[in-house]
Amino acid sequence: MIDKRLAKVRKVVLVMSGKGGVGKSVVSASLAVLLNRAGHSVGLMDADIYGPSAALLLGAHSEPQEGSRGLIPPKVHGIRIMSVDLFAPGKPVPLTGKSAVQVITEMLALTYWGTLDFLIVDMPPATSDIMMLFTSLKAKGLAAVVVTMPDKLSLTVARRVLELLRSGRIPVVGVLGNMVSTAQTEETIDGGGPRRLAKEYKVRFMGNLPYDLGVRKAAEKGSIRALLGTEFAHELKGSLELSRELRDPRSR
Repeated sequence: MIDKRLAKVRKVVLVMSGKGGVGKSVVSASLAVLLNRAGHSVGLMDADIYGPSAALLLGAHSEPQEGSRGLIPPKVHGIRIMSVDLFAPGKPVPLTGKSAVQVITEMLALTYWGTLDFLIVDMPPATSDIMMLFTSLKAKGLAAVVVTMPDKLSLTVARRVLELLRSGRIPVVGVLGNMVSTAQTEETIDGGGPRRLAKEYKVRFMGNLPYDLGVRKAAEKGSIRALLGTEFAHELKGSLELSRELRDPRSR
């Protein structure tokens, strides 16, 4: 059933970090918006079931609707969005690991995305059962973007994610540094930084995104216009232009 649901999605992009607090959700939502503004049909799935934030970031409030083909995700700013937060906004989701996987599996099996160029998936932190579920999918064009901060701890965890992707033979679009101070250089970043990590695994370095207070203010308002006006969004747009996989959904 999941294969059937994803059959008309040209590319599924997992946004991963392995660690919380690196800005992965903001990157996921911003990628979805920028790709949509570039003329692509886009969906955003919030698989971070313990800390869902996609609905808040995009200002989505409507519940998915039941249709003859399944659950129809609401469309916000031209983007189809699915999140557990749309069913129980602001409420905790006390689930065990096995139950969490079951919820995500049901969301995948029941959601009717229709035809999409890109489905962006905001992945939960840690190399969990949910991560194993997604990396085992047989979806066309399955690929991953690895987001990391420049500190040694974040880089160490991101390295584990890259190892998992390598062992599962999941293509990596690239490594993206986030919240990098303009005062930092490649020489001063602990562990060599995101650029060196990308070089180590022979994947594309997509660039370093700046620490931008404007992103936090835009997120608190749920304002896409404010988000797109930040330096963060400008630099992320440049990162997209470097990546063929995120310019052409048919590329492998």
